[in-house]
Amino acid sequence: MLHVISIASNALEVQTRKLDAIASAVALSTGATKRSDAPERPAPVRIGALPVEGPVEAMVSLKEVELAYRMNAAVIETADDMLGSLLEMVDREQR
Repeated sequence: MLHVISIASNALEVQTRKLDAIASAVALSTGATKRSDAPERPAPVRIGALPVEGPVEAMVSLKEVELAYRMNAAVIETADDMLGSLLEMVDREQR
């Protein structure tokens, strides 16, 4: 069960990196200056199947990240519920 939570947590970290890449690409495309502490990235940033070059591609990529976040959060929540139910059953048996 903990392995499932670990995998979903790692997937959330990946989505966070994708979100950061999308935000950087959108900011740079609008003329914002680059942060001095930001890692060097070639433009355009490629996320999934679409390059983030314009507002439509950015919105599609953001929607992909949102859905992935929701799915992985649901996996973590379900695993947590299952683990909680298991612990309750073990606790009842020990009484």
